[in-house]
Amino acid sequence: MPSATAAPPAPPSKPQLNRSFSIIQGHNEQRSELLDVLSDVKTKVQDRLGIVDFPLPQFILIGKQSVGKSRLIEALAGEQFNFVNGSLGSRRPTVLEFRNVQQNKHSRWYVMDKKTNKWQEHPLSEVTKIIGEAHESLGASVTDEPVYVRVESPYCVDMQIVDLPGFRDFALDKEKQQLADQIDNLVMRFMQDTRNVMLCVEEAGDAANLSTLSRCKRLDPGFQRTILI
Repeated sequence: MPSATAAPPAPPSKPQLNRSFSIIQGHNEQRSELLDVLSDVKTKVQDRLGIVDFPLPQFILIGKQSVGKSRLIEALAGEQFNFVNGSLGSRRPTVLEFRNVQQNKHSRWYVMDKKTNKWQEHPLSEVTKIIGEAHESLGASVTDEPVYVRVESPYCVDMQIVDLPGFRDFALDKEKQQLADQIDNLVMRFMQDTRNVMLCVEEAGDAANLSTLSRCKRLDPGFQRTILI
């Protein structure tokens, strides 16, 4: 006698699919609300105490100037942009908040308005202009006062990164050497905070030439909080 075969499972009914979709949507909304709360708390605490002293772990992006940190940020955001032009580069921390929003058909960009402490949506071209001016306004000086950027996109993951000015290995004159020293001091303060996970960006090459990784090793000999990229 031919053996009996089990009937294939019935496909889920429309009510079942609707319930599943509602559960997933509810989880996404809860996640979004939690991220909003964390973001608001961090922004308020950072505004009062300074970002270096914020008592929660965070990713910091470090490396030499023009080593490719911006390309990494573009990869995380899912599109190309350039916040800072010119030979002086960035001179303050840029806090980048990535939000995965699947229902968005395209990315939406926001900048934190320091006067109102609220996110203001802008076209990407305007965001790059605002952030660029925030750096250029410092001239040949450095500050630890950050600027805040948020992108909501179906192409990125939920995370936050503090993009720090790049190390300068060579200075042509005294003014640029002073700028390089100020940047060293700023970035080292972030690196010395054991709550910060260091995303160390280096060019591919001989390990002896990985100068930023060498800085990380001095502070984190076991590479417990260092990620080499």
